[in-house]
Amino acid sequence: MAKNLQYEGLKPEAFDQFRSKLQAYGINLSNNSGSFSEKGVSGKYNYNSETEVLELNDVSVGFPASMMINLDTLQKRLTETVVQHGGRPKQGMV
Repeated sequence: MAKNLQYEGLKPEAFDQFRSKLQAYGINLSNNSGSFSEKGVSGKYNYNSETEVLELNDVSVGFPASMMINLDTLQKRLTETVVQHGGRPKQGMV
């Protein structure tokens, strides 16, 4: 099962810091939008610098990442990382 996540209030500088942190985990977001599939973690992303909204769609965890993390834990860690960089979950996001 995949998840769709949305975050708001993420300034462009904070998005760059967020991308750097993910890169340290082996997940590369090379532009403001695209897809990723690294070490069993995959999904699509779109960051709009004008609205300061980051959308992560179809996020899933497969092998080998599934040996160490599940989808709920990944969502929690992504949310913590966004919050550390000044963003917040978009209202209505569970």
